[in-house]
Amino acid sequence: MTETGRHEQQYERYEGGSPEAERQVFERLAREIMEVQVKNQRAQGGGISRTFHAKAPLAVENARLRFHDDLPEALRVGFAQPGADYPATVRLSNASGVQQGDGSPDLRGAAVRVRVSEDESHDLLATSHPVSHARDAREFVAFAKAMAGARSPLQKAFGLFVKLPLAVGLGTANRMRRNVQAAARHTVDSLASETYWSRGAILWGEAGPVRYLLRPAPGSPPPLPCDPNDPDFLHRELAQRLARTDIAFDLCVQRFVDERRTPVEDASVEWQEAIAPAQPIARLTIPGQDLDDAKARTVARRIEDLAFNPWHTTDDFRPLGNINRARKAAYGASSAHRLGLRFSTAEPWQNRLLTPPAGAAFGLLNRVLPWHRLPLRLSLLNLVFLRKALRRFNLIDTEPREAPRRPSRYRSRFRSGCAPSGPTTARTTICPSRGWAPWAPPSAATSRRTTGPTSSTPRTR
Repeated sequence: MTETGRHEQQYERYEGGSPEAERQVFERLAREIMEVQVKNQRAQGGGISRTFHAKAPLAVENARLRFHDDLPEALRVGFAQPGADYPATVRLSNASGVQQGDGSPDLRGAAVRVRVSEDESHDLLATSHPVSHARDAREFVAFAKAMAGARSPLQKAFGLFVKLPLAVGLGTANRMRRNVQAAARHTVDSLASETYWSRGAILWGEAGPVRYLLRPAPGSPPPLPCDPNDPDFLHRELAQRLARTDIAFDLCVQRFVDERRTPVEDASVEWQEAIAPAQPIARLTIPGQDLDDAKARTVARRIEDLAFNPWHTTDDFRPLGNINRARKAAYGASSAHRLGLRFSTAEPWQNRLLTPPAGAAFGLLNRVLPWHRLPLRLSLLNLVFLRKALRRFNLIDTEPREAPRRPSRYRSRFRSGCAPSGPTTARTTICPSRGWAPWAPPSAATSRRTTGPTSSTPRTR
């Protein structure tokens, strides 16, 4: 068994008791995430945007991540080596999935892509609160659905106090609401002055699970004065700061202690620094630059097309825990939906209302009369419900298949009436319409060739 497999058994507990049972749950949650994107699109117009972190006050691709020379031996894993220096892409954002003013109460996020080589990169994602509002993926998606498309205070209150309790229960909704409100009450004057926590754990090779965080490097200047009523004041503050100096964060890790005090599966529990100290291991530096010139804006637009995902990494740094495993499906579906590779359309309310009784009626009817014996229109409608049932029970084979090979010229010629004659080792095909053509039994190598002859000379098989 691989090291990764041992860590899975030691630290992780799968919903439903197995990875496959959990995967099916996460696939359903991924479809619900795409529905959230559709609702957010309706609320703000335009195209499909990110499910969360839609607005980015900063997006640059010329940052650097350098590991400290005194990196502890236990943490020297993969690309994390003493003195190693890598280029990085950094995106600092507001957490809402709807574009809104920077002064609106909200969490903030940091996404960092460390480019080790052409074939290897690592995405680090963190949020400006040490714990998640959701204990697991089900709660996470329930919250996203409750808040989807909410722009006004009234819509947000309706989502928090009505939709969310109906989805997860009153007690769970109260806990989630307290976490969100505590995080959102925090006043943000500069994204360069915030600390960002991974909240979920990742594997760090033989060192086991860790949580990481990005905190302002010692000696970082205080926030610059900006008008908080400006809807883009966080961007303007960063632009003024980078016009004068660099922005630097320390990358720190907290190591796993035990499941009670530093749980892997429950992202709503904070890893207290008194129990799991945050140890600086690297410095992330964003060099001074002009964020508003044409080149910077082009770079920012290019970064908006990137799909950050904590699973963009290697096995040594694999994400751990229920929420992180759900993110593998949810982030993939979200980015594919945003980039036009997957689609989700809202089902009309009439369909949602009539589908259950109509489906039950066809189910009873098919016990005595198969679909193909019904009148045409009824049989087609019956097929629609059969397809819904197959999808609901995951009985449709969606595995991509290799296309069949094109038939060779010999086979098509033989089917058209040409008859081979002569010895089996080397005989000719007599075809009145084409004349004589040498023929031999195709070998294993030549039978796979699908290209035609390169000249008018008859081809030898």
